[in-house]
Amino acid sequence: MKKNLIVKAAAICLLLAGIIVIVTMFCDHRYEQTDDAQVEQYISPVNVKVSGYIREIRFTEHQHVRKGDTLLLIDDREYAIALRQAEASLMDAHSGRKVMSNTLHTVSNSATVYDASIEEAELRVEKLQRDYDRYAKLLEKKASTPVIVEQYKTELDMAKARVSALRRQREAARSSVSEVSQRQENAEAAILRAEAAVNMAQLNLSYTVVTAPADGCVGRRTIEEGQLVSPGQTITTLIPDTRKWIVANFKETQMSHIRTGQTVEISIDALPGKQFCGTVTAISAATGSKYSMVPTDNSAGNFVKIQQRIPVRIDFDDGLSTEDNRRMAAGMMCEIKVDVTGGE
Repeated sequence: MKKNLIVKAAAICLLLAGIIVIVTMFCDHRYEQTDDAQVEQYISPVNVKVSGYIREIRFTEHQHVRKGDTLLLIDDREYAIALRQAEASLMDAHSGRKVMSNTLHTVSNSATVYDASIEEAELRVEKLQRDYDRYAKLLEKKASTPVIVEQYKTELDMAKARVSALRRQREAARSSVSEVSQRQENAEAAILRAEAAVNMAQLNLSYTVVTAPADGCVGRRTIEEGQLVSPGQTITTLIPDTRKWIVANFKETQMSHIRTGQTVEISIDALPGKQFCGTVTAISAATGSKYSMVPTDNSAGNFVKIQQRIPVRIDFDDGLSTEDNRRMAAGMMCEIKVDVTGGE
């Protein structure tokens, strides 16, 4: 009887062991796992756009800031002076345009006056021409003297010369109108240049106040007050309050089972006891080593075959709370289980 109990117990143990093996094999085929995964997030550098000496620093390392908060003040005295100079140049340009406008009005009036003078002179020429012709005929009939005819001839020639001179003066006045019109266009261009200089000076002055580009936490601070900064220099980094994601690196032999749209179970080492759900949203078209600054080149020397890993992007589901998203830090290690039975 005792022997039968031992046999039955052994049989039950073997059955349970078989069930466990079958379940394990089924689970192994259902999931692809990796612990080579990290929490990822965009990290934005905060740069200065103008050179100058730091007047004041208004942030500390790892401080949470809001978009538009002032992080840094650069000594702005030179830029304020440059702005006043640009504004003075703009005033000069406006004055120059006003002078050109007045000059154009004057020369235009002069051209009009010459038109009236030429019309008057031409009428005088016509009158003198008639008088000269009449006295010339009288001279032929001995009813006038040569002196009078010569006098009218002289006055007629003088009137014709005056008409010719007035016409040349009118042409000169018209040329002056054209020249002044061109100079007025140059004055308009000078105003545009001066306005652009004012806008640039205002922009450079605004750049002396460095603000946070988004809500988030600043990183390390590597600057001090009084330090000279240059355009493009990074003063800190900003980790925005945006939704994080996971980048999991799977072995290339696992990739035949992984598709976009598959559900994922995520465990983060820094948040024990919590499990998150996600979805495979993108699969890299290259191995991680190909993204390195100096990709491995095995075209020369001894070759050793090393299994490569493929980066896979995993986005958290909508159920991720704001608090959990905030507690996750970029770079935290994760354990990933992908359900390979679904997906596209």
